[in-house]
Amino acid sequence: MVIVITGPIASGKSAIARGLARELGLRHIRVAVIDLDLIFDMLAITERESEDAAWALARRAAAVLANTFLEGGVAVVVADGSYNKPGHRADFAKHLDTRVGLRYVTLRVSYEEALRRAQRDPTRGMSRDPAFLGPYFAAVDHGLETVPVTDIVIDTEHVSETSAVMAIARLVGLGTSS
Repeated sequence: MVIVITGPIASGKSAIARGLARELGLRHIRVAVIDLDLIFDMLAITERESEDAAWALARRAAAVLANTFLEGGVAVVVADGSYNKPGHRADFAKHLDTRVGLRYVTLRVSYEEALRRAQRDPTRGMSRDPAFLGPYFAAVDHGLETVPVTDIVIDTEHVSETSAVMAIARLVGLGTSS
């Protein structure tokens, strides 16, 4: 199974992906986490290459990596990153083994909360700047109006990380520890 956790910047994608991996590990389920941002950071973008093309390549690479983990005996791959638009999901899914169960989890958070979280996190770069985060959030938030009904949707502004992890595990049929 592959679980894709997506949503806007500072919605909790990475924290929930790591928390889900810990929870599944407690259940003796072999799991791997793929952070799309780390794969993107591996790419050296040339002046002639668009950032969108690089993100598309990163999503395809994430799918190939997921396939490799699954073929190697990993039971669940958790991928976190920007898979917000249908094209983003298509870049990933068309390179994923078709026998794999695929579930999307879309996280939601308000711009104000995302900005608060980003500004408290010293490891963040441009996402701490309201001049960057505001326009980004407006564009992403508009796209999140059309989240597929098959997605698990979690408002991380009002749901704790632990509750979100437990809900995902339960909703994808993986159970949870007591």
